[in-house]
Amino acid sequence: EPKELHDIRTGTFAVGTNNQYFTNLDFVNGMLRDQSMYTWYPLLLTFQDERFTLEQCCALVHRFDYAYSNYLRYSGLQEMGAFAEAITKYLPTAGSRDEAVEAVKAFLGYLNRLAAWSFHYFPWSIGKHLTYETPEGSIAALADPSRRVQIRDGQKVRLTWEPLGISVIAYLATKENPELCNDLIQALPFTVVQDHAVVSGESMYAWAPVVSTAKVNVKERQCDAPVGRIRYSQGTGNKVIVQYGEVTEDIATPVLGEILPEYADDIYKVGRAVLE
Repeated sequence: EPKELHDIRTGTFAVGTNNQYFTNLDFVNGMLRDQSMYTWYPLLLTFQDERFTLEQCCALVHRFDYAYSNYLRYSGLQEMGAFAEAITKYLPTAGSRDEAVEAVKAFLGYLNRLAAWSFHYFPWSIGKHLTYETPEGSIAALADPSRRVQIRDGQKVRLTWEPLGISVIAYLATKENPELCNDLIQALPFTVVQDHAVVSGESMYAWAPVVSTAKVNVKERQCDAPVGRIRYSQGTGNKVIVQYGEVTEDIATPVLGEILPEYADDIYKVGRAVLE
């Protein structure tokens, strides 16, 4: 865990009205999410898009990032603020588009890791005090199993949750989404912190040490997916997502693979352990 994030979440970095630091922690978590997922990932796509000149891309960086990086610097992420200032100054001097793209990709990877640690330690248990009055309060999309993506035999991989002693086998969608799967395969093996979804239902996810803008051929609504579906969300931090039960979200997400059905009970145990 980065020291600056630790200092923010423990109140060591003393910012917050009325001698409390939760509001600062809340702001940092939310702004990091938006800065990484919804600012710098679209900026990376823009730098890769030759319809935009490098001059135009650099102007967009300053216009869209500064409000995030400057406020987060004040909120305790001073190292990130310094990096943001440095990359903003560097990009107009980059020798080529490729050099600029690699710099943006590296900074985005750094932001994704900050966002991952911030999410992991955020006190989500506060939500126990804000529950629905009735179960019917949950808004769920109607699942349509007929829309499920069928994965042909792809490359096998193993997922292991060492603290629980659980290991499973999955097929990657190497025929359906070959470019996306290849980006992940190139990064294997890796170890990441496991987190649980906080809105969509019985899914768990982890930020991968990958920054992929690969072409995606096949997506699937989350609510339609089977237990064991593995998704990959490029636009929300490059997360590997494992579905272990019912999911309410109707947003379509790139299909990465599927854990074999015989491991359904195992991944349910993992999901509940992560949630609790």
